[in-house]
Amino acid sequence: MSIDEEKAATAAGPQEGAPGGPRAPAADAPALGIASGAASPNGALGAAKKPRRRGWIVAGVVAAVIVVAGAGFWVWHEQPSFCNAICHNPMDYYVETYDDDNPQLGVTAHAKAGEACLDCHTAELTTQVAEVCAWVSDTYPMTEDGTMLATGKQFASEEFCARAECHHAAGTSFDEITANLWDFAGNDEKYNPHASHQDMALECGDCHKIHENQVLVRNECHDLTLPEGWEAPHAE
Repeated sequence: MSIDEEKAATAAGPQEGAPGGPRAPAADAPALGIASGAASPNGALGAAKKPRRRGWIVAGVVAAVIVVAGAGFWVWHEQPSFCNAICHNPMDYYVETYDDDNPQLGVTAHAKAGEACLDCHTAELTTQVAEVCAWVSDTYPMTEDGTMLATGKQFASEEFCARAECHHAAGTSFDEITANLWDFAGNDEKYNPHASHQDMALECGDCHKIHENQVLVRNECHDLTLPEGWEAPHAE
């Protein structure tokens, strides 16, 4: 190369591919401004969002499972089978009589009407705590034969049984129910089991035995026709 050619080459700058000159971009190199996710700000943001979104999905699924399980437990809690499923060992007898379909038991009419245990027996927190303590210490107040709770009759009171929301077929108050019981079960019109000459010495639970055979106590002295599903006192 002559001296003039060397000067012209120097003035033009390094040639592509020559030693010390600029290198041509590779065919598989990323285009300008399109870099890998690690180098791109947008790529880094997208990578950070994915785990956060997955976490919300997992949390939502867990919350949904808890809600469904809680709803199912609450529905079960309202059923008679709940009463003796976990810790209410003395409740076995009561649940069995609820499902017995025995016409002599007062609970049968309640079961057929779709009334469950908690529709009458309000599950107050203090009561539930006392029941848990009785179960843990095995100190339930039971009858001598060990089948029933000795305190069951405390519920069979006028206040408990003659509530306005119950027994609409006979009346919505104790007085109205009593007024509709003259000549009951085809007896003489002078007889009324609620209008006792014993001056109301009897209590509701003396006759109305929800989980036992219902007894017409007046037949200790009289010989009255028994209502369906009832028995006379001391009947075997």
